[in-house]
Amino acid sequence: MDHSQMVSAQWNSSYIVLSYIIAALASYVSLELAGRAGQNFTQSTSRFWLVAQALVLGYGIWAMHFVGMLAYQVDLAASFNPGLTVFSGLIAVALIYPALRVVHAGPMSLGRLAAAGSIAGLGIVVMHYTGMAAYQMPGTEAQIVWFPLIASVLIAVGASMVAFFLFRLLSSDWVSRQTRMGLFGVKLGAGLVMGAAVIGMHYTGMAALNYHVVDEMKTGLASGGVDTSLLALIVGVVSFLLIGLAVTSILMDAGRGGDLDEMDFGSGSAAD
Repeated sequence: MDHSQMVSAQWNSSYIVLSYIIAALASYVSLELAGRAGQNFTQSTSRFWLVAQALVLGYGIWAMHFVGMLAYQVDLAASFNPGLTVFSGLIAVALIYPALRVVHAGPMSLGRLAAAGSIAGLGIVVMHYTGMAAYQMPGTEAQIVWFPLIASVLIAVGASMVAFFLFRLLSSDWVSRQTRMGLFGVKLGAGLVMGAAVIGMHYTGMAALNYHVVDEMKTGLASGGVDTSLLALIVGVVSFLLIGLAVTSILMDAGRGGDLDEMDFGSGSAAD
């Protein structure tokens, strides 16, 4: 087999921008949800916000990943394996939730952050490379480039640790000492930075695989997966619906704030 012919690809800047918008929005909304989870009105209420946070952040990272992959445009027949595509999204949510439980389970420490960051980082990495395995181009073969692969793992764990530090900060008494506008500025800036870290991991991970043509006779054949344009439409619509639903829940909860002010929010564990 001749592995010398690399697949020629171009990057669609519109999809790259959209992937960042989704990542930043999901990050910002997850920061808003972090405060609700930490207020610990009741155990069931706190768990609801933790689940909501895991869904928004996990799905947001997954959606960013696939929009980012759609930015990688080739002149070959390409599609996504539906089973692996769905499975990769479930992995992200499934591992981010226990990571959130770990970070809220006791006093903040570097060890707790590292444990939670490793769990979530593992989920993001497995999601990413499972998603890339779902990307099908008949007649091609992917080869690993180790340096960006290792870098993508380190970015995923490091970004998760920073995110969890912010989540815990926003569920502590520190919030009560901030002005409304000051707190909004912190969340907005943190969301933008988190979004940049998320797409940084993604595009570093993309660089970890080089595609080579191994059978030119098969490169024009459809693989029977989900069409990329259809996936873009589905992911885009569901992303903004989910984020919109989360924002609506936050606004409704804020509207009931007067009733909740009389309760003892404290800074206790959300997972007790």
